[in-house]
Amino acid sequence: MVVDFTKKKELLTESWLRQFGAWNKILLKQMYGDNVNMMAPLTSVADIANFLKEEEIDNQLSFVVRGEQKDVKAYANALFSEKNYLDRYLQHGEDHPQTHKAREVLRQAVSEFESQTGITWPFADED
Repeated sequence: MVVDFTKKKELLTESWLRQFGAWNKILLKQMYGDNVNMMAPLTSVADIANFLKEEEIDNQLSFVVRGEQKDVKAYANALFSEKNYLDRYLQHGEDHPQTHKAREVLRQAVSEFESQTGITWPFADED
């Protein structure tokens, strides 16, 4: 998997954005390990390998994120903020103050990612 933020105009297609969302689901799943159940289906998983030329070696994902430092940093912050929010949500529930704080941090990280890259974050937080 290669995410190349230097080619932003080429990334803004519906097909690429759908694959980007599916890829981020896979990456989050890898952060949690093999014992996690995905509640949302990973659509087009087979297409990800073809579309993005993802390589899986010894059950490890191979990926590269390219771009300007600020784009890559905004992506990493948003992805890890997403994981942190999910951790707090699962640990404490929706109404806990730590979950609310993690949710706000996530919103800020997503806003920064979207304004920095011009790419819509693939996960929506329902109010």
